[in-house]
This record gives sequence, C-alpha cells and structure tokens, in this order.
Amino acid sequence: MCQITIHSENGVQAVPAEPGQLLGEVLREYLTAFAMPCAGNHTCGKCKVRIDGAVSAPDEAELRLLSEAERAAGVRLACGCRIEGDVTVTLHEAGASKIVSWYETPAFAHTENGYGFAVDIGTTTVALQLIDRESGKVLAERLAENAQRGYGADVISRIEACKEQGVSVLSNRIADQLEAMAAECLREAGIAAVSESVVTGNATMLHIYEGLDPFSLAVVPFDVQSYFGCMSRRTLAGAPVYLPRCVGAYVGADIVCAVLAAGLLDGGVQLLADIGTNGEMALAKDGRLLCCSTAAGPAFEGAGLSCGMPAAPGAVRAVKLENGVATYETVNGEPARGICGSGILDALAVMLETEATDDTGYLEADWPVGSSGLTVTQKDVRQIQLAKSAVCAGLLTLMEAEGLNASEVQRFVIAGGFGSTMNFDSAKAIGLFPAALRERTAFVGNGALGGACMLLMNHPLREKSEQLAQEATELSLSTSASFMDYYVDCMSFMEF
Repeated sequence: MCQITIHSENGVQAVPAEPGQLLGEVLREYLTAFAMPCAGNHTCGKCKVRIDGAVSAPDEAELRLLSEAERAAGVRLACGCRIEGDVTVTLHEAGASKIVSWYETPAFAHTENGYGFAVDIGTTTVALQLIDRESGKVLAERLAENAQRGYGADVISRIEACKEQGVSVLSNRIADQLEAMAAECLREAGIAAVSESVVTGNATMLHIYEGLDPFSLAVVPFDVQSYFGCMSRRTLAGAPVYLPRCVGAYVGADIVCAVLAAGLLDGGVQLLADIGTNGEMALAKDGRLLCCSTAAGPAFEGAGLSCGMPAAPGAVRAVKLENGVATYETVNGEPARGICGSGILDALAVMLETEATDDTGYLEADWPVGSSGLTVTQKDVRQIQLAKSAVCAGLLTLMEAEGLNASEVQRFVIAGGFGSTMNFDSAKAIGLFPAALRERTAFVGNGALGGACMLLMNHPLREKSEQLAQEATELSLSTSASFMDYYVDCMSFMEF
C-alpha cells in the first residue's frame, strides 16, 4: 500500500492507494472537486497536478499535452500517472466559478409557507437556494461545480461512468453534495428544518440522482426509465423532494422549468435557448411547445479548450479590439489564467474582424489573446465551431418545423450561465444565433432554478408543468435531414 499526500485548497490530507493505480482515480475518489473533463481519456489536458514521488513515466499522449516548462516543474496529467510508491500531489488553486444563481420569473401566486430548497443539478454546475416560500426571499444559497465532474464533462461520459463504476457511486456523489450544501445554508440562515424541496435537472442528472440506470438514454430508441413529475425516493435535509417532469430523454425537467420561468406560453411566438453543456431549445406557438436538444458539448463552459476554464477569478471573460489591438478583461480583474465561454466568443469575433481567421475557421498560427500570454489554437476554433453549429442548426430546425423564420419570432429568451455573460454581438458575428433575433432578445438567467423556485412556492403549478411536459413535442434532431443540412451550413463563421 502506498500513501498519497494531497495539497489542495482544502488543506493537506493523506490517503492510501494501490501500486499501479491511476492517480486520477485516487483524486476522484477523495476530492469531489477534482475534474477530468474528458473522463480520463487523455485528450483534454485539464487534470494537471504537480507531483513529487514514484510514478510511472509519461507516455506520448501525455507528453503532447505538457509543455517543456511544465514537465521540468514536475507537472503531470493525473489521468496518465500510475502510482509506484509514496507520492506528494499539489493541485492548482482553481478558485470558485462564477455560477449564475439569479433569474427572472413572471408574477405568480405563492400558495405555500414554511421553508424549502430549490435545486438545479446541471451537468457542470449545481445551484441550491434556501427560500422562504411565503415571501419568496432567498435566505441562503450555495453554488458549486458538480461533484461528478471527475467522471467526465458531459452526460455521455457520466452514463459510461455509471456503467463502469456503478450508478450508486455517481448517485451518492451528487446526493451527498446536495446534503452538504443544504446543511451549510441551514446553518447560515439559522433555520432548523425545511418543509420540502424541488430538484430539477436534465434527464440524465435526474436518473443518476434517483439511482436509476441511465444507459438507455444513450442508445436508440433513447428510452427513459422515468419521466419523473413525482416525489423522489430521496429526501433533502430530511424533507420530501419533488422532481419536475421531463419531456424526453434529452429534453429534461430543467428546460420545462426554464419554460415556466420565461413565461414562454404566455402568448405569441417565443423561442428559448438554454445553452450549457447541453443545448436545449423550445419554441412556443399557438399554445404548442416544440422542443429539441443538441450536443453542444462543454466548450462554452471552458472545458475542452487548450486554455479553457470556468468563469472563475483570472478567466478572460471579454475580448475586444481597441485601436487595432486586442485587449481583454478577466473575472475579478485578476491576472489571466485561462479563458471562459464568453471570452472565447469575443476572441473569435475579433479574430474574424482582423482576418486572423476566415469564415471556414482556418487558423494559420495560434492567436494571442492580447498580452495575456494565452492563445487560441486551431483545435479551440474547431471545438467552438462544432458547438455553435449545433446550436444554430437546432434553432433553425425548430423554426422550420413550425413554418417560421427568425424575423417572425416575437421574443427570443436566452437562459443559463453562459447565456447570461456572453456578448450577443459576438455570438451573432460567429453565427451562434440567427442575426434577426438580436433585437428580440431577453436574458432570464438560470431559468431552470427560477422554475424550480416557482414549483416550490406554488403547488398548483406542478400539475401545469407536468401537463406542459406531457403535451410538448420533442423533435429528434438525430433523424432530421433538415438539421444535418443546417448543421453543415452553420459551420461557417458568419451571420445567419
């Protein structure tokens, strides 16, 4: 048995490990905050740690992801290191991500009293609020990166991890995280107990939370074990938990909650995009709701990019051109450490304006982000190209299915953390959204959390949301010829 001494933002701890065990597996077990976005497939290079001790030599795949300076400093990828003796590991201090907890909702009646928790389990991030149900006041909140992120950045990685590790491992990981966040909120607010909670999320996150095998969500015909719209088998802080209903395998309860929070069915032609690790969209017309989901991937949240990171202190959040020179801003004004989703959108818009890249996305050399020391690589451009094409094509396919064009949409609602921080003009310039939607855009923040709060404070809305989900139509993009045509067309970096 070997001893691993871990230095992290939580202090120093010593844990046991077996000879030959992957360091990433050890860190994932003992540090819920440790992330491996590519699920340990040695492709993202995000699990860098500094090591002193007996470990295996790096292979070619790992060497490609480490600079000479990093190797000289003892930096390794945890996913490629096998333990051969006692080891000391130092983790980089990542800082807290800027996770969006604000939201706007339409006016609604508060029918309940007492206290409760509203929770949004995102694939990447988790938001929890303790709420006085009668007044609607937020008494305390906790925001964190999903404790399952050591098992991959997207839902497919999590589903595969459930197959390999067992559903209970990931299920208990998120349940324990919520319990810890809830306990902190109760202590902060000086409240002994809550009456009830509402926990929303996409179908995969809710399956895992409930301990249901999500494997059928990843294979044709994409069956769900439960649509939810029911009470959970779990409790939170000792109180019952309500799980809102999903539309289907890839249009989850989070989008249903966002539709409520956005007032999407209040009349007119309204379009909603909730852009995160998954790109979920809904179109309301004449009382009908048509929904779809695209695999946007985690690039908009920083994962998968060479210098990508969440919107934590030091992340480049904005890039602009001043007198022909690229300048940048970081979260909290701290020295640049990486670039987040809003920053990479701005960077690409500047690159197009200065012709550092063209509408095909070809990049002759790595592009420096001002004087930050960071660069945008060709691979980064391609990652964003794939993600933005999927989102724009999804929106165009939804509108085509209802016989609409973008100029006929009366209100375009953007929800989610990424959407709340991006520059729409940059998004329009690279072709993330149809340009005609620019003047009809509204931002509602974390719509999924907002909808969960509405369901926490108004029980009759639960029946309405369940009916909404049952009557909604899910448009399968995987079998849509129109989507594939749009997807190819939208690869170009240009306005649509």
